[in-house]
Amino acid sequence: MNRSSAEIFKRLLKKGWLDRRDDALIWNALDEEEVISDMEVLKSSFSFDTLRVGDRFYMIPTQDNDLFLKSNVDYRKDIRAGSETRIRDLYLLNYLAIYIIYLFFRGEGSNPQCREFITREELISQFTEHCRETEGAETDASDDFSESFIALAQDWLSKTEGSPDSTRVTTEKNGVVNKIMLKFRVDGLFEEIEGKLRPTRKMIDLIPYWLRKERVKEINTWIEEVEADAPDQQD
Repeated sequence: MNRSSAEIFKRLLKKGWLDRRDDALIWNALDEEEVISDMEVLKSSFSFDTLRVGDRFYMIPTQDNDLFLKSNVDYRKDIRAGSETRIRDLYLLNYLAIYIIYLFFRGEGSNPQCREFITREELISQFTEHCRETEGAETDASDDFSESFIALAQDWLSKTEGSPDSTRVTTEKNGVVNKIMLKFRVDGLFEEIEGKLRPTRKMIDLIPYWLRKERVKEINTWIEEVEADAPDQQD
């Protein structure tokens, strides 16, 4: 293997991306024929994809990757979950995460970002309203929401708002928000500055990749898994 290829792979493993401003020599090596060939072999062997956006080069684990993708155990570690955190709470966190991404990136065309930030108060208010509509689908006999998502919406609505620094995911809305923001910070996707949630440069760069048709299919697969595991949400 080319020495530059090994160094690029090492840096991708360590940080998840390369930035041209950090090391121009390593960046320029990305265009070398031997490095390109080595990266293709590594991508196939370790099940990851790569994406160049402006002056950044990202490593993106695929669904077949069993080294970088995280399990529920990893997830619990990232959010510093206590013994009281239930499977249902993890599903609710994922539900809120998808909703946050939707709020920021539901635009059309090559630039899907439709807002720059949202306050914590606005997020809680809008997600609460969304959950009320979801819960209402149960009495309307609507097919828009599955029983599993209605149950998650009801779980959110049953919680009190709690204090802004709460970590109680089982009983307080702010606790859920704080836990998902902790997860987002670990993954480098969103940050909170002066009470305003904003997507990071990494998130903005990668969202077009994640919204490709193949990725949407993977999201649908996750939703199907939620429904299949619905009985576990009581644990």
